[in-house]
Amino acid sequence: MVNSYTLLANLRAGRCSNTVEVRLLRFWEARNINKGGELMSIEMLLIDEADTLVQGCVSAVHQRKFRERLAEGSVYILSRFDVTRSKPKFKLSDGPVSILFYEGTDFEKLAATARIIPTEHFRFRTHEQILELANTSRQLPVM
Repeated sequence: MVNSYTLLANLRAGRCSNTVEVRLLRFWEARNINKGGELMSIEMLLIDEADTLVQGCVSAVHQRKFRERLAEGSVYILSRFDVTRSKPKFKLSDGPVSILFYEGTDFEKLAATARIIPTEHFRFRTHEQILELANTSRQLPVM
């Protein structure tokens, strides 16, 4: 039997009972510099076989459950998560939605996959687009 996965582009806002297969491209800690470097969340970039990139977020409250399982470049099965509209500030992908992990989220690392999921993603911008984004605090460059 072939597993059926939803593509990231098909996600809609709300509690999601679908399952996605994604590669974790990058992750990092978001810290509040105004509160002595207090951990706010773990942010990540996830990509699927259709080359759709979305931002993922694990709040500081839930980071203990997921932190040790995060490995850049690894492929995961992700289910039972929340889907929200992308954050207007510090937007890291062109996707309209973001994935939020919560206590009930299932996040399982795969040893192997039959799907071809990219290991990198590039977002090209014209010089004019970069100038428009300069100093707007709306998007962070993804490197």
